[in-house]
Formats: sequence, structure tokens, C-alpha cells
Amino acid sequence: MLYQLILTDPGASRLGGSEDFGIGIFATKAEAEATAHSYLRHVAGFCDYPCTYRIVKKEVKGAVPGEAFDRVWIVQGWNENAEMDETDVVESDCLSTPEAADRELDAMRRLYVRAEWTIREWVLGRRAWGEGFVRYDTD
Repeated sequence: MLYQLILTDPGASRLGGSEDFGIGIFATKAEAEATAHSYLRHVAGFCDYPCTYRIVKKEVKGAVPGEAFDRVWIVQGWNENAEMDETDVVESDCLSTPEAADRELDAMRRLYVRAEWTIREWVLGRRAWGEGFVRYDTD
């Protein structure tokens, strides 16, 4: 079991939408929580706005019991609305190899109609969005 940390800026849109930031995949829930608290206290944007976080448990498909790995792949599909916001997001569990991710992408494309698809590689424990973010007023 792995733990995906997602931080959310609930006020990122004038239309009441929110923005999710995939921060990383961690080996333990405690590591994910510590990372969340660090971002909410110290990283620009996340500490400047009333951001929240959630931790999603992720199974690892194709992992060999007892075999160590340092990275996983996740397949994601989505549509976009008129404001270019991602909608109807679907996401796989973690996959243990790029080949398994390719097979999962094919399977998900048969199950879901989405305009956009990606396979993202995640290095365990590596943090994304290290520079934080700034809200821009679109008026």
C-alpha cells in the first residue's frame, strides 16, 4: 500500500472551483502527513491560502512481494470544461512498471470516454510543486 498526497486550494476559481495539486506518493501515511503539514506551513501558496489536504491509499498492481521498488506509474484521464478546468477525472491504482501502465491505459480507454490521457511516473517520496503557487486574478 502506498499513500498519495493531494493538496487542494478550495478558492482557486472565481466560479467556486478548487485546484488539486498532486504532491507525491509516499511509502507511509505518516510521511505523507508530515509532508502535508510542511507544505501548509512553509510553501508559498499552500501556506498563504486556506488549503487542505487528503491522503489517498493506493494499491500497487503488479508488484512482486518482497521486491523493492522506488517508482510507480499512474494512469489518468480527464475532460476539460469551457474554462479549461479538468473535469470527470479518472485515475488508476499505482502500477509497478511502465508496461503495466501501458496495459492499464488501454483498459481504461475501453472503460471511459475521456478527451485527455496521461501516464505519470512518480518517484516514491519525491515532492512535486516544490516552488508552491500564486493565484492570478483573471479580471
